[in-house]
Amino acid sequence: MKRILLIASLLLIILITFIEAYDARNVENLSYIIAIGIDKSDSEDEPLSLTIQIAKPDTSEGNGTKIKSELSTVQCNSFNLGLAMLNLANVNELNLSHCSVIIISEDVAKEGIGDFINTIANNIEIRPTCNVLISQNKAKEYLEVTSKLEDISSKFYNSYIKSAEITSYVTPCKLSDFYSSLHQDVKTPVALYSFVKEDNIESLGLAVFKDYKMVGRLSGLDTICYNILTNNFKQATIEVYNPQEPSLALSVAISHDKNTDINVKLENGIPKITCNVKIKSTVLTGNKNFDYSTENSLKEIESEINKFLTQNITAFLYQTSREYKSDIIGFEGFFKRNFLTEDELNKYDWEKLYEKAEFKVETENYLKSGFLFSKN
Repeated sequence: MKRILLIASLLLIILITFIEAYDARNVENLSYIIAIGIDKSDSEDEPLSLTIQIAKPDTSEGNGTKIKSELSTVQCNSFNLGLAMLNLANVNELNLSHCSVIIISEDVAKEGIGDFINTIANNIEIRPTCNVLISQNKAKEYLEVTSKLEDISSKFYNSYIKSAEITSYVTPCKLSDFYSSLHQDVKTPVALYSFVKEDNIESLGLAVFKDYKMVGRLSGLDTICYNILTNNFKQATIEVYNPQEPSLALSVAISHDKNTDINVKLENGIPKITCNVKIKSTVLTGNKNFDYSTENSLKEIESEINKFLTQNITAFLYQTSREYKSDIIGFEGFFKRNFLTEDELNKYDWEKLYEKAEFKVETENYLKSGFLFSKN
């Protein structure tokens, strides 16, 4: 009996060893895609140009292993066919599990992404946390710039987006959220907007979608408004009117205080949308001639901050409803709370209602004290 147990144990050890060795060989035989670029091609038969960025270990300098990257491009008429063509041309099997960003050129986004975005989202290898990015330039050009960087891997894109997020001029746009918003969610989708500037890449603002097409672009300030209303806001620096020195703008740091309260009511067939914004602020500008020590000066500054945010958030909301006709905030979800049954809700077409919505923005600002308020 002991001999049988010993033989069984040895066989189990050998089996585990072979499985581990098989997995190790498989990893070595894979090429990891860290970014995908989608452009228009010059061919009518093959309208898409698909570019992949593959991570490649580089030990040529003898100072440890660095990650370089290489690009491969094909013209195709579908995403899956293009990927299959790239697989045939590649020595190792392509793997999408480390893909961090999907870059779509603005030209393609404006014509419509319905032909491939569903296929990409349904690919089991691509993680739902992968970011969707719209490039002002060709996606291939964008990837060519990043490929010049040293030690680039999937972590580069994640850290790049995270660092840009701190300013609140951008916001993460995960594939899972983008896909959900495209398919009967309560808000329409947005995507990161980026562009090539000389030998660098920059992200600023958001691309606005309606259905499967890009219909507009938001500025960095608009994106701050978007983040405040969707409770994704962290911090930002703005410049407001300086009541003590009109010729010199007053720099103010604003940060999240409490979530924005949103209320949507229907009055005479028009949605009345109220947004109560709550933020904290700190004055950054300093000058020996400025006096921030009095209660009146503090109230003046608070009033200017509130005025700045109220005006810009209101303008942003009317732009999305009147010009883009796209509910990117998700007011429809608040509208639905007014109805007890689905039959009552179905009497109204929110998409048409939103185009004539009226907005009221109220801003509450808590100005934190600091050294600037101590008069010498």
